[in-house]
Amino acid sequence: MKVPPRLLQQCLGEVLEDAPAMLGRWLDAAVDSMKDAERRATDTTQRERLGQAWWRMRQEKAGWMADYARRLRDAFAMPVDAPQSSRSALLSESNYLSLVEDDAVTESIESARLLQSLLPPLEQELKVLDALMSSLQGLSTVQSEQNPLRPSIFVRTLRDMMALDEPDSQIRALWLRHCGPAIGSELKALYVRLTLVLQRANVQEAGYRVRLLAEAPGAAARSAAQAARAARAGAAGWSPSGPAPLDPGSDSTRDLHFGGFMHDMPQLARLQTPVDNQYLHNFLEKGGQRYEQSLAPEYYEQVSEELAAIEAFAAIPTLDESMVVRRSEQYKALPVVDRPAREVDIGTQLSQKTWGDFAAAHERARVLMQLKQKAERVAQAMGLDVVRKLVNQVAQDPLLLAPVREAVVALEPSLLRLAMANPRFFSEDAHPARRLVECVAQRSFKYNDEFASEFAEFFLPVQQAFNALNELETDDAQAFAIALDELLQEWEGQDRQDLAAQDENLQAIRRAEARQTLADQVAWDLSQRPDVDHAPGFILDFLYGPWALAIASAQLNADKGQVDPGGYRKVVSNLLWSTQKDVTLRMPAQLLEMVPGMLATLHAGLESLGRSRVETKPFFDALMRLHQPVLGLRRARARADASASNPVPLEASSMSMELDETLAATPEQRKPRKSDQPWLGREELEAAGFQDTMPTDFAELIEFRAPNEATPFDAADESETGREEDIPFDAVTVLAGLREGDWVDLYSHREWLRAQLIWASNRGTLFMFVSRGGRPHSMTKRSCERLIANRLLRPVDGQSVVRKAINAIAADQARVADPLPA
Repeated sequence: MKVPPRLLQQCLGEVLEDAPAMLGRWLDAAVDSMKDAERRATDTTQRERLGQAWWRMRQEKAGWMADYARRLRDAFAMPVDAPQSSRSALLSESNYLSLVEDDAVTESIESARLLQSLLPPLEQELKVLDALMSSLQGLSTVQSEQNPLRPSIFVRTLRDMMALDEPDSQIRALWLRHCGPAIGSELKALYVRLTLVLQRANVQEAGYRVRLLAEAPGAAARSAAQAARAARAGAAGWSPSGPAPLDPGSDSTRDLHFGGFMHDMPQLARLQTPVDNQYLHNFLEKGGQRYEQSLAPEYYEQVSEELAAIEAFAAIPTLDESMVVRRSEQYKALPVVDRPAREVDIGTQLSQKTWGDFAAAHERARVLMQLKQKAERVAQAMGLDVVRKLVNQVAQDPLLLAPVREAVVALEPSLLRLAMANPRFFSEDAHPARRLVECVAQRSFKYNDEFASEFAEFFLPVQQAFNALNELETDDAQAFAIALDELLQEWEGQDRQDLAAQDENLQAIRRAEARQTLADQVAWDLSQRPDVDHAPGFILDFLYGPWALAIASAQLNADKGQVDPGGYRKVVSNLLWSTQKDVTLRMPAQLLEMVPGMLATLHAGLESLGRSRVETKPFFDALMRLHQPVLGLRRARARADASASNPVPLEASSMSMELDETLAATPEQRKPRKSDQPWLGREELEAAGFQDTMPTDFAELIEFRAPNEATPFDAADESETGREEDIPFDAVTVLAGLREGDWVDLYSHREWLRAQLIWASNRGTLFMFVSRGGRPHSMTKRSCERLIANRLLRPVDGQSVVRKAINAIAADQARVADPLPA
């Protein structure tokens, strides 16, 4: 086994370092899932089995977390015997499960199910990581089974570790079943993180090996593929937008399609066009000296014939300009998300007002044929076909607005000229022409309406740049670099103000997240104090909620070196002491002396969070009622004879009886819980653009209740849980798949906006999108899922447009090379 490069070791080291914590999250999620299943189970035996399973898992958690990284390290080093695809690799590693002893059949089924369920949601991320890992290991093609981080490694290691500590196969099967969702979610995030690391290190993806027709087993398969191509060519007909197809049954074509390509290059030199996708893709991805041969005379004869046909077609009147405009506007009245994608391809008649002479399909085809006449090498002829194929593929991408696709079609003459100087330029990620097409496409994802004024402002400079390139008639890539730089500078100037507002909004919400994280820690620290044991419930709600936030906010705003800014921690001792009725009744003077300063500090802390005294009045009213016995005692003493006065027992007061019943702390109140999402004040909510805000009133945090009555937090949780159960699983999955930088169509204030996800909280419970003009839209997880379920938030696939076009050609190659049986 080769020694892995440093970058691979770094990736594996990062996984091993995070493995214990990652396993801990899997197990916590599984325990919660089994507890929930236990509560819902109606069968006594099933309920007992689930209870035993989650209890045993919790017992073993610490030992597994300590051992998992070591076992993963051993699994990463295991050699692989035979190549398999990602899907077959997952399944084949579970096949041996059928050979285990009878008492493990249930576990075998669960293992197989888990492996099969993991692949579909991970397929996109795993495909990219497989390619990067193969490249990192020096492999020229993708070999998924060589990826040490494939899902089956994690599952197999976990299963084997469980088997050592739990003899009951049914318990182990339950463990695997309930670990599944958490494993999938964690691996998805892990793969995305590692992919970014490798891409930023400029690791290039290995290519997916596609079987050539010459390798297809048996003459029957070759004949079937040949017949399929013949049928497609006959059905397609001919138009001036592209050259006439060759007879698939001719000797030269048969030599090319079925092996002559590899050993008899002069056969290819006779062919003009079209060339099958498999050869275009192989040429684009690999190239090689074999493409440097000269073209045969027959090639030029065929080009001349087709050029003559195009010249004849040029005499036919083109489509009227008004018809072109009417075609583009026929969907204008429809909502932007419901408009069918306008059909665009290399044969489309474009607007002459926008694109000049190259609006006509035959003019673009004329440039192609003229350049083919000038071609001297096979590589140049192939390069021209590659450009035309990719332009056509991008033009049919329904995710791009039609004017953007038309712009790429209009740019085809300039791209064709580049292919004469550099036939394989589209295979170079950093080539200026490829970057220009890609950057324009990616920038266009900011817009979802081709008729909007904002899109027109974006599109006009693009149109001018593309027309200028066509007029230059140059094969120098530097012209494309200059055009791209000018566009990027213009976009940067347009975005500068939006980015400043975006940074301000992000800073505010990130600060709120940091404040909440610190507040959770403060609440935990407060819960460890011995004097909170007998505190009333509403006092604990206040300390663990609003007051922990006030302490955290003061600490974040404090100068370096301040221990207790505002005295907010110190006042906790006074507040808790004031709630001890037995003590305060014996020492009323101390309480009366302490209360004014304590109230002033509490008011100051709450007001620092932006809370008015009207909003915090319920808490202070409750606190006043708590102190009422001492205040009543003082008044009673003032009325009674000093020599005969005695302390009035608390039990003698009907108000005190009410307090005993109303303010008793429940077991849940005594344990602070981490907040699922950061608390934000009204100004912060407005700045962040929240569509659905969380409760922020302190009254909801300290609401009085009878003993054993659910807290407001409990009620909120139950309400949210009920709603989450109504959210379709697909909506949950879609939201889980969103990443920062992704685009969505968002329905807001009766209009469809194109927005970009720019931030998600660490716990995945808050999300901030930004639409045109830097307008923020922040939402809770529940709100996002509800919008997705109601089709009011729709993700847009903004992946690399050029790479997607190249992959589409490769996919078409795969379908031809290995056709499915009828």
